[in-house]
Amino acid sequence: MSDIISLLETYKYLILFPLAIIEGPILTVIAGFLVSLSVMNIYIVYVIVVLGDVIGDALYYGLGRFGSGFLHRHGHWVGVTTERLERTKAVYQDHHFKAVALSKLIYGIGLIGMVVAGSLKMPYKRFMLAASLISLAQSALLLFIGIFFGYAYVQIEQYLNDFAAIASVSVAVILLMLAVRHFRKQESASNP
Repeated sequence: MSDIISLLETYKYLILFPLAIIEGPILTVIAGFLVSLSVMNIYIVYVIVVLGDVIGDALYYGLGRFGSGFLHRHGHWVGVTTERLERTKAVYQDHHFKAVALSKLIYGIGLIGMVVAGSLKMPYKRFMLAASLISLAQSALLLFIGIFFGYAYVQIEQYLNDFAAIASVSVAVILLMLAVRHFRKQESASNP
């Protein structure tokens, strides 16, 4: 992390943009910390972080949209099967904003959610509107966390990692419970 801080102190906005596309929430917290030290300007940081986040989302969406053949062929290695994609498609169509919001807000699964949105061919304008609105709010919140609590960025990163682990385990447990319930229903239907 100290490398990122020294890069940001040295190159400021020039390095902030590419890092914002790649790094995500902890970068915004660190940038907020540098804003609190008057090293960076809050308005410039906010615009760059939001643009970086939205461009990153668009790239992941494009990967899913134009690389969906790869996802369909090899997605089973990460639990993404054609059947699950079809079931998920209804969620993205009926509740697109909620699906994109959950993908962006549950730290650790955002990448997969954006790729899945693209592979399901969610309308691009609808996807970008939802992703942009969420990025505006999420970036503002993370920036203010960095401004007021940035000195504790190492601890914040640990909390984000813990939250990602808990969220991932929770999602896995829920999916497992749904799968067990589904198989029990099928079993009871076939054995009268």
